Amino acid sequence: MSSLTASVFEKERQCPSSEALLSYQQLDLTRGQRSSIAAHLAVCDFCSAERQLLAKYPPTRETPVSPPMPLGLRVLAEALLAGNRSGRERLLEKLFERNGQRNVSF
Repeated sequence: MSSLTASVFEKERQCPSSEALLSYQQLDLTRGQRSSIAAHLAVCDFCSAERQLLAKYPPTRETPVSPPMPLGLRVLAEALLAGNRSGRERLLEKLFERNGQRNVSF
């Protein structure tokens, strides 16, 4: 009975970068570079899968925009990072006041 060896499904040191695979996908390489990547894709399941992923979901040129952090969360984070106990207490008081709970001890 022959034993089956499992291959590790991960990017190896000799694998082309994701950017190189994207350039390959977009036909934006020299003939030599394309030939080298094509030979690698023939033997590397991970890079072949990554190429398929890039073909199905090409990256966009848009820069993602994060929504602004809510002021209360920002104040709380700054107070926690600064170790400012009184700042935390004031923020918690304001939060409880908004929710109609007043007599809260800290």
